[in-house]
Amino acid sequence: MGKKVFIDPGHGAHDSGAVGYGLYEKNLNLDVAKRLNTKLNNAGALVTMSRTSDTFDSLQTRVSKGASANADIFISVHANSNDNSSANGTETYYDKTYAAANSLKLAQNIQPKMVSALGTRDRGVKKQLASTSLNILRCRAFFFLETGFVSSPVDSNILKSATYKDRLASGISSGVSGYFR
Repeated sequence: MGKKVFIDPGHGAHDSGAVGYGLYEKNLNLDVAKRLNTKLNNAGALVTMSRTSDTFDSLQTRVSKGASANADIFISVHANSNDNSSANGTETYYDKTYAAANSLKLAQNIQPKMVSALGTRDRGVKKQLASTSLNILRCRAFFFLETGFVSSPVDSNILKSATYKDRLASGISSGVSGYFR
């Protein structure tokens, strides 16, 4: 593949992210990101991660790390939560500004592969709603994954499984490879 990929597993250290059914988003994100790192490296990508352990960096620091990596794509790995425990599924947000066309294409490659890997409800590909400093990245494509709802008993059982996390990483890696073809 030979492409540069930056993976940002969201949250870390004192910032646990969403918590539910025995899952801490920060740990789930890091686990999935490490598995994805391995898969993408095996496919020939040059991967940099914003963190490889339970540490915390501000959003601006993570953005700076991503910019320094000069990545072709920036992957932000997260899990979702909702007060309504019946909310479930997988969704992908793409950058609606600088790299919108490439980001949309990448998100459209990734989303069905994640849904297929996990068997979760397909919540679709969506424009990034909130304006964040991630928009300043000058990479070819940016997307933000919500791998499932830690607040959902259905999704959390899936996301606890090492087998499913490995399948999820394989699905994301397959989508990234498909994007570069």
